Amino acid sequence: MPVVQSYDWMLEKLKQYNLDDLSEPMGKETKSGQERITTADPADLQDLVTTICSQILQSDATTVAGVATRQIPRQVLLDLIARTAEQVSVRAGFFRKNLQKQVMDFLFGYGPLQPYISDQDISDIDGVSPDSFTIKKAGKRMALDLKFPSGQSYDAFCRLLIIRNGGTINENDSHCRVTDEQNRLRINVTVPPRSVRFPSLSIRKHRLRSLKLDDLIERRMLDRRTADRLRQWAQSDRTVLFCGKGAAGKTTLLRAFIEEMPLFERVLIAESDGELYPEKPCCLLQRIKKDHQGGRPVSLQDLVRDGLTMSLDTYCVGELVSDEAMALLGAAFSGHRCLATIHADAAEDVPDRILTLARGASRGESDRTLRRMIGRCMDLVICLRDFRVSQIVQIRGYQEESDQYVLETLWPDEENPATDAPVG
Repeated sequence: MPVVQSYDWMLEKLKQYNLDDLSEPMGKETKSGQERITTADPADLQDLVTTICSQILQSDATTVAGVATRQIPRQVLLDLIARTAEQVSVRAGFFRKNLQKQVMDFLFGYGPLQPYISDQDISDIDGVSPDSFTIKKAGKRMALDLKFPSGQSYDAFCRLLIIRNGGTINENDSHCRVTDEQNRLRINVTVPPRSVRFPSLSIRKHRLRSLKLDDLIERRMLDRRTADRLRQWAQSDRTVLFCGKGAAGKTTLLRAFIEEMPLFERVLIAESDGELYPEKPCCLLQRIKKDHQGGRPVSLQDLVRDGLTMSLDTYCVGELVSDEAMALLGAAFSGHRCLATIHADAAEDVPDRILTLARGASRGESDRTLRRMIGRCMDLVICLRDFRVSQIVQIRGYQEESDQYVLETLWPDEENPATDAPVG
């Protein structure tokens, strides 16, 4: 199915029919073999597509989701488009097939965002209104010269991204996060009343092919000496945490790290949303089950806890955000290698960040006991900033007398004193 490149592009396509075709009797095939269309104001056509999409998403969102997941035949939605169009406009029947095509393109493509979805160097696409969009490329955010034709079309576009990927979005559930598995996208949308004026859109992209450590050297995320260290740690049984703020490069480096691990090391990868997509064999890829998906919900904590019976070598949690930190800490303390990403601005903050997350799920363990566990089973913290490694710290233990962790900075060191980022 072709994707609408822009709304002007869509209208131009409709104009490409021969003018002679317009004189043919209604209901007959045209000279060019195309269905006859009536002359219509471009703005009217544009508004008609938007109106039809909005009405279908409001009244028959399950049909859109069913077609997207191939559980409902495509023809069912085509018939629904035709019926809705006839209710909206008496002229819709004159160019039904073309209208069906344009609505399908709007519903299942990425419209004006498609060029940025296809660009593998872009990691984030964000929108806060019909005419305010930014992208993040190589860790740098920049504005986009992009505008939806109306607030209604932008609202419909944001909602359909959620609905066709199996999510629920409405006034009561005004925020939803879904994954587009085919394009490897994590999509967050908020709508009114949570968003005051317009929906907000946040798309995190993940590469179809993992960047290897050599690729990251070329992109100046790290130097060759640091990459060699990571290869050694990947081949060992070290527990490694990757920290930084959003879009710092944590998941990218974790993906590269996993590809350097022993071929037959058995790894459980537990995620809330698809982000890691391992290419290495012997990886058990598991996802949580959310409340709206029916049945018993399954959390990251459940996945990690259940993994204790799966004869695993390594646990990998895509992102530590809550009680799963306690389960991961328990797995690491039982002798398993553990990998994870976590939001923290400095490597030194990670032990206490883990403590804060694990405390809510602890069964009465004191903070001192949790600190002792962290100091004993957590090995390395790699901090990233703006898609570059900024710091590597080794956790060498915990001193109960002083209530302090014993930390050793491995990067930057005396040989590489710069504190901003390593270069190739």
